Amino acid sequence: MKPSSREQANAAVREFLSRRDWSKQTPARQRILAAFLRLATTNGYGAVSMRTLSGELGLRPSSLYSSFPGGKDEIVAEALSWFTHRFGQDLLASLEEAENPEDYWAALVRFHLSQQLQRPEADLWDLLVATDRVGKFLSEETRVEVATWLRLHEAMFAAAAEEMGRSLPSQNIFMILTLLDGAARWASWDGSPDSLEKLLVNAVAVTRSILTTEIPAPAGIPQG
Repeated sequence: MKPSSREQANAAVREFLSRRDWSKQTPARQRILAAFLRLATTNGYGAVSMRTLSGELGLRPSSLYSSFPGGKDEIVAEALSWFTHRFGQDLLASLEEAENPEDYWAALVRFHLSQQLQRPEADLWDLLVATDRVGKFLSEETRVEVATWLRLHEAMFAAAAEEMGRSLPSQNIFMILTLLDGAARWASWDGSPDSLEKLLVNAVAVTRSILTTEIPAPAGIPQG
């Protein structure tokens, strides 16, 4: 039997995640990445230097360079990849109990919104990727990895839409992901589980309404 669209989308994500083996990452590198993400989400990316990072860890800057010879740029690239990998793994786990495309769609939305509200590094990931579009500070390898992940993530939404008998034009998926990525700016979450659940339920409803809305494409942008 041919795999469903959802199964194919999940398999593509698993294949993407398998390209890099994080099990061999040293504890020292993991500690540096965690400290970078913590400082950057708290104080802002621009406030983090090799000196401030070494101070946070109680290490000499030379010790950081022994783990990351490329300095801050290498740490940023590694942090982006590390977060992407963990996001992807946790996302797949959240989809395991989805028995139909409606549940799959809801799980995608609920996971994404939860991550944006509960993990500040999700906003940092978005910021770094957006900044690279202007400043081009990431390596080409990292840029390709980010682009591949975004395409695969979008394909998961498109797979659910297809199985629900809907197409998902590019402008609709852009609107949905922009809504979810910006959750920290519009969601009035008080930190309680009840408040979060209400936001998740509403987000699923809103994204489903966007899915079924015909939005005229801007001139020059094809439907897809």
